[in-house]
Amino acid sequence: MIAIFVLAQKSVAIADKVKSTLLDLGFDAELICLDTISCINADENVKSVYSAIRERFRAKEDIVAILPMGIIVRAIEPMKKTVDPWVVCIEENGRYVIPVLNGHRGANEFATLISDAISAQAVITTSEEP
Repeated sequence: MIAIFVLAQKSVAIADKVKSTLLDLGFDAELICLDTISCINADENVKSVYSAIRERFRAKEDIVAILPMGIIVRAIEPMKKTVDPWVVCIEENGRYVIPVLNGHRGANEFATLISDAISAQAVITTSEEP
């Protein structure tokens, strides 16, 4: 399952497009929105996106976050590179898609896929494989 998180009303359209793209490509994806915003296509509305991100990360679900990267970094508690799920962050205005964790294990590929779908720029920062 790929969990897509959105925190701000201005990012809902981007989240809808990301979810639609992933579903069209055959991936299981769910949209999780803060309960104070209008998010018609949400699979779940939560009081705390921070807590929901942490729960999904611990459950080994892959994550796409359309919110400030600082929230993601503070919410997740990486344990080990070889077992952690990948995490991709989308800047709230949809301009940039950034792999946060496990670029070589899927995040880079999904950042590129998502950036193409929403006409954004993928920002790949991982070093080359040794």
